[in-house]
This record gives sequence, structure tokens and C-alpha cells, in this order.
Amino acid sequence: MPRVPGIRRAFRLALRRHADREVAEEFAFHLEMRARELEARGWAPDAARAEALRRFGDLEDARTYCRRADERRERHAMRVEWLQELRQDAAFALRTLRKTPGFTIVAILTLALGIGANTAIFSVVRGILLRPLPFAEPSRLVMVPALYDGRRSTVSPANFVDWRAQNASFTGMAALTGSSVVLTGAGDPERLVGYEVSRDFLGILGVPALLGRSVFTPEEGAWKGPHVAMLRESLWRTRFGANPRIIGATVVLDGVPSTVVGIIPDASAWPSKAQIWRPLAFDPEWLPKSRGAVYLSVVARLRPGVTLERAGADMRAISRRLEAQYPKDDTHASAGVVPLHEWIVGELRTPLLVLLGAVGFVLLIACANVANLFLVRATAREPEIAVRTALGAGRARLLRQLVTESMVLAAIGGAGGVLFALWGTRALVRLAPPSIPRLDAVHMDAAVLGFTVLVAVLTGLVFGLLPARQVARPGLASTLREGGRGARTRPGSQRARAVLVVSEVALAVMLLAGAGLLIRSFRQLVEVDPGFRTESAVSFTLDLPDSRYEAPAKQRALLHELSDRLRVIPGVRSVGASFGMPLTGQSFSLSFDVEGRPPAKPGEEPSMEVRMATPDFFPTMGIPVVRGRGFTAQDREGTRQVLLISEAAAARFFPGEDPIGKRLILGWTRDSVRLGGEIVGVVGDVRESSLAEAPEPMVYAPFDQWPIGGFTVVLRTARASDAVLGAARAAVHDIDPDLALYSMRSLDDLVASSVSQPRFYMSLLAAFAVVALALSGIGIYGVIAYLVSQRAREIGIRIALGASREHVVRMVVRQGAAMAVAGIAIGLAGALVLTRLMTSLLFGVKPSDPVTFAAVAVVLGAVALAASWIPARRAARVDPALAMRAE
Repeated sequence: MPRVPGIRRAFRLALRRHADREVAEEFAFHLEMRARELEARGWAPDAARAEALRRFGDLEDARTYCRRADERRERHAMRVEWLQELRQDAAFALRTLRKTPGFTIVAILTLALGIGANTAIFSVVRGILLRPLPFAEPSRLVMVPALYDGRRSTVSPANFVDWRAQNASFTGMAALTGSSVVLTGAGDPERLVGYEVSRDFLGILGVPALLGRSVFTPEEGAWKGPHVAMLRESLWRTRFGANPRIIGATVVLDGVPSTVVGIIPDASAWPSKAQIWRPLAFDPEWLPKSRGAVYLSVVARLRPGVTLERAGADMRAISRRLEAQYPKDDTHASAGVVPLHEWIVGELRTPLLVLLGAVGFVLLIACANVANLFLVRATAREPEIAVRTALGAGRARLLRQLVTESMVLAAIGGAGGVLFALWGTRALVRLAPPSIPRLDAVHMDAAVLGFTVLVAVLTGLVFGLLPARQVARPGLASTLREGGRGARTRPGSQRARAVLVVSEVALAVMLLAGAGLLIRSFRQLVEVDPGFRTESAVSFTLDLPDSRYEAPAKQRALLHELSDRLRVIPGVRSVGASFGMPLTGQSFSLSFDVEGRPPAKPGEEPSMEVRMATPDFFPTMGIPVVRGRGFTAQDREGTRQVLLISEAAAARFFPGEDPIGKRLILGWTRDSVRLGGEIVGVVGDVRESSLAEAPEPMVYAPFDQWPIGGFTVVLRTARASDAVLGAARAAVHDIDPDLALYSMRSLDDLVASSVSQPRFYMSLLAAFAVVALALSGIGIYGVIAYLVSQRAREIGIRIALGASREHVVRMVVRQGAAMAVAGIAIGLAGALVLTRLMTSLLFGVKPSDPVTFAAVAVVLGAVALAASWIPARRAARVDPALAMRAE
């Protein structure tokens, strides 16, 4: 047996346990090996041997340990050898790639574009759809909307109070409603996007305060309680310089001093645009009468173990009880339970997944292109591979070398893709319309980088395995024999390249079909008449603080004075004002009765959107009066109440009869006076929420007869919009320096913002389609050009035997056309299936629109012919003599 230092002492220890000398020597050897391992871990020599003797009191245990140690050493040696070979393969791959800089640069750029685009879109998808909401246990947060005939609606205060008291499914329920305010004091007046919320609203969400607290006290949440507010972190930093002494300080909101009690971190602020939160309280005397006033949104947190189905059944049971108790307001009313995450981003799921699928197609096309490049390059390397095979390299070894080259290229492309994705993600967030929620959650993180690594690995395998299998196949000995006459195009390699090109074209067709449908849909959308003229018109909005303008007379007087000042601004042709604007959804709905008709049954009352407007609003906006008359200066306070209705309202509620002269009584009472009046005219329809939605029935009341504390002013101008809006701001501040103007824009911008999301999706998908089209054209060109170079001798012989150059061009173009036709046919079949997933994104266009599909086929066919014609012309110019000599 071998001897090692210290073996004699181990032998003496072993003799104490084993009388047989040979057994003792073997045991001593194993004992010394264990002792040396323990010494390497820091044990003292004597302690190590004592521990070894205690551990291996039996010879079989020592033998088992040594056998396992040997196996571990063998595995370690194999890993070291494998890593060394991998390093050698990687180094060889890098040297090989450096020798062909053109190929390397094209392949890396192609992969970086594909991987980077996928990573950027995945960053958006993860941030919006996959990343959890920034609240405590977000999966238990739900929205609880009212349901009227299955349609979601806001909730009345009285119903909210009953829901909160009677439910058994939620640990807490809170209400909120928009309530913007004007911040005054140091600096210019600033309009803040605000919300009035139940006192424990942020506590139910699980939002901790950055400073102060995030829950209002019971006294602050009571009717006529102290004026307090919580500020968003970004507002605190920009307006107050991140002063930590802001807690307990006083700020002036709508002219009322209010105490700041908390700073809410940006990451957890909700609703996402909120800048300030104030307590929501209800007048105890008005609360029982409020069931018809639906304006609250309700959020709740599920109790542990309560499912959505159970909570929904609980809320439906409560709704049935309220319907029986209050049939006038709650007939046919119910309640739903929707996860908060779905409520926020549900409408974005389809377009984002469509974009993710589209950019995945771009990556597959890029992989096909790079695989084609590898096939061409690998064919040229067949002599090298044959020599290595002759020298004893196995097929597995060759496969590993070639796949390593593709993985090295994919790794470099993936690194470039990360840089492209960093830029692309920022660009997407910057270019995305602000109406898309959760954009602040879009950024690169470990999960996105992991996705990039996975994509890069899969990409390397996808474009690397096929060329590697083609080249590292048996039977390359003939290559050595043909070495003097150049490489030959093998049928298997040629078929593989053709399949890759057909796949590229098919994927490009699917992408182009989707992009074409969105483009046609967008064109249909922007051609919709919004119902008003947009050219040479600007608008801005004012909210009047109740502390100074609660009285209707003050609201009326302010608008009159402001209108007079605006009319004298140079270039202003007309001035109008209304509560809310088309395409903004800024109106409210009221039920109504028609005088002389029997009242509708509870739950079946008709309703219309309501808007207050000045007489000049309609001519300034370009909304025509199609019947009767419009408002006049005589329709003022104290005169006969009059109303205008839209054409959609006349068609729905007065079919086959003249609405002029009919009297409406609307469901809004102020100072014991009911809103209503005689219909004196019918005006044209306007699109209320979006161009894609049909016009809603609308009723207009004269602003002088029914003033309101907020309105939008519209100016028809003959000057640049910036100059007019600057003069308008000065006019407002001359009247009241504490008023803040917002939403200052042209009507063209108003219409453009209403279609910003469809434009964003269309632009991205169109960009991906253009990239796919370019890559497909490059792929066809590359394959045809390579085939021409490989068939130079054949073409030269054909020309020498009398073939015309036109015949050669047709022959070559026919090859490219055949691949293109096959790809177009497969792509159109796939597009017929996949475009059905886009139905919700289309307007006025069917998913199987024949015009779009025909245009896609023509465009791809033209690109394929152009890509084939260029190498075909080169083939037609082959000199037969030179081709024969070269061969």
C-alpha cells in the first residue's frame, strides 16, 4: 500500500481497532486521507485524526468514503476538462468571427435588434401587466362597481355606506371621487389632481407614509371636520423643496388653509395621477337622499380566505336587499367584484400581448436570417470540417464547436440587445400616451435581464443547431477530394436555406397583415367626424373654488367678465364656454321625465348626458343647430328655462315626432329648483368619450340659467395658439390671480390625444412590420445571391450554349418568386387565424379584411421580386469564359 506522511501514527491508531495487520494498514491509509481533508478545512492535526478515527470506526465506512471521494475527484476533473474545452471553443469562435468582420457585424446587429426589441417590449409588459401592484398583499384588493343591466357604474354615497356596513367579505371598504384643487401661496397658482377619499383609503391599500401618516383620523373624516391633506412625494419635492417640516404646516387649497398630515411615496400613489388626497365626508342630512347621485368609486380588501366568487355573491345579496328596500333608486341595480389589477390594466392586456407576439416574430425572422448566414458560412468551411474529421474529431465535438460559435455570437448580440433595450424602454415610456397606466413601473430589472439571457440562449440554439447539423454530418470525405474544384451546393443545405426564407416571408406576412389592419383601422378612426370643427381653435379649463365662487351669481359674473376680456384679444374671433368638452368624457348623466308622459318604472328611467353651455359655444365649436334655435343672450337667470338636445337624443327619445316644444324635467335639484325646461332646438351630435364610440344622447342647459363652478373656454382664433393662450392666461390672472388654467391646448391636439393609444399601437406594430419586411427581403436576396455564386459555372455554360440573358434573369427570379409565393400562402393562412385576436383593437375593419390581405401579398411579392432581380441581373452578366476558367 502507498505510504504518506503521518501514516505510521495512523497505523498505530488503526492497530487498536483491527488485529489484522493488512486490514489495519488499509484502514490507516483511509484514516490518514480523511485526516488530511479535515486538516485542509482548518482542523489541528491531532484533532483531525481523532475526528477521523471517530468518524470511521469501521473499515467499510472508510472504503465507501474514499470511493465517493474518488468519484467526486473524477467528476471535478471532467468538469475542469469540459470548461477548458469550452474556453478553447469560445476562444476559437472569437478568432473565427474576427476573421470575417462583415458577417460578424451583420449578425450581431441583427440579433441585437431582435433581442433588444423583445426585451424592451417585455419590460413594458412586465411593468404594466406582470409586476404586482405596489400595495400590501395586492391580490386581495378589489374594485366594487355598481352594475346597471350588467354595465359598470359608479356608486351613490348611501349605497356605499350600506355596502360597507352589511358586507361580510371585506376587511375594509373605501370610496373615492375626483376633486381637483388649486394650490396658492408661494409661486404661481397650481392646479392639483386631487381626490377625496374615505379616511382609511390609503390604509386599506396598505400604503405607508413617507412622512407623517397615511390614514385620516375619525375627526378629520367627519362632516365639517378639520381641513387636512396628504401630498404626493413628487409634489412635496418640487413645490416644497422636500422640506421635512411640511408635516403640520398649512397650505392654501382653493382659498382654504389646510394642514398637511402626510407625504405619500410616488411608488405607492393611487390613483396614479393623484397629487393630493383629502377626506371624503357626507352631509348627514343629505346622505339618505343621495341614492340617485352616483359618483363614487369603491375599493375594498378581501378577508383572508374569501374568494372573488364568494364576495360577489355577498354583494349581490346586499344589492337585492337594497332593491327591495329602495325600489325607486335601486331597481335592477347590483354590484360586482373585480380585482384591482384587472380594473387598472385590463384593457391593455390584448394590445400589449399582440405587440409582444409581433416582436417575437421579428426575433424569429432575425434568427432565420442569421441561420441562413451561418449556413452559407458553414458551407464554405466544409473543407476545414472535413480535415478536422479526418484528424479524428467526432461529430459531437464538431457540433459543440459550431454551436459554441453561435452561442458566442448570441451572447454578444444579447449584450448589444441589452443596450438597445435600455434605450428602447426609455423611448417607449417617453412616447407612450399618458393614458396608459403604470408607466412608472416600467424599467429594466433582474427579471427582465433574466428574460434577455433566456432569449439570447434560445436564439443561439435556434440559429446555431441547423447549420451545425448540416455541416457536422457524416460523409464529408468527398469534400477533401473536391478541394481543388471548390465547394458544391448540397441539396440538404439548399433546402434548409429555402425553408428558412419561406418561414421569414410567412412571419413577415403575418406581421404586415396585423400592421395593415391597424393602419386601416386608424385611418377609419381619424376620419370619423367628431361633430365640431378643430382648426384655428384653442381651449383651456378653469375650476372655481367654492370658498369664493360657491354662489351661482359669482360664477355667472366671472364668466361674463372673462368672456368680455377674451373677445378683445387680437385675433380672437369668438368665445364660448361649457361644462366639459367633447372627447373628454367630462359630463354627467341625469335621468329625466318628459312632461305629459307617464313616469317610467323604477330602474327604467331614461337618462342623458348633461352639459351647461353659453350661447356662443355652439358657433365657436362649429356644432350646427339642425332644428329650432340655439341659446341667446335672452336665455338668462329669471327667464323661461330652455334646453337643447342632440340629434341622438331626438332620435332615441322622440322617434317620429318633433321634440321642439316638449318639456323635460331632469333629476337635479338646486335651491329647491329642478333642472329642466322647454326644448327649443336640436343640435348636431358630438363624440363624447372617443371617436370609436357612437354619440351619446346629450341635453344642454344655458350656463346663465344653470351656472356651475367649472367650465372650459373655447376660442376661435386667427393667430398662433401659443400667443392666444398666453394672452388668455394674463386675462384670467387680471381678474383673479389665484385661478389656475389647465388643459391648455388646441382642438386639434384634443382630437389627437383622443386617438393617442391606437396611434401608439399602430406605430409600434408598423415599425416591427417594416423591420420584418426588410429582413425578409435581405433573406431572399442573400439566398438567391449565394445560389447564383454557386451556380456560376452552370450559368456560364448555359450562356455559352445560347441561353439569353433574359432567360437567365427569369430562371433566377423564378427561384426567389417560388419561395416568396410559398411564404405568402402560409403567412396569409396564419394571418387569418392570428388577426382574430386583434378584433378588440380594430375599428371599422374586419380581421379578415380582403383589401389589407391583398395589399400585404402585393407588397411582399414586390419586395421578393426586387430582392431576386438584383442577383439575377448579376447572373445574367456572367462571362462564360471566366466562369469556366475559375472552375
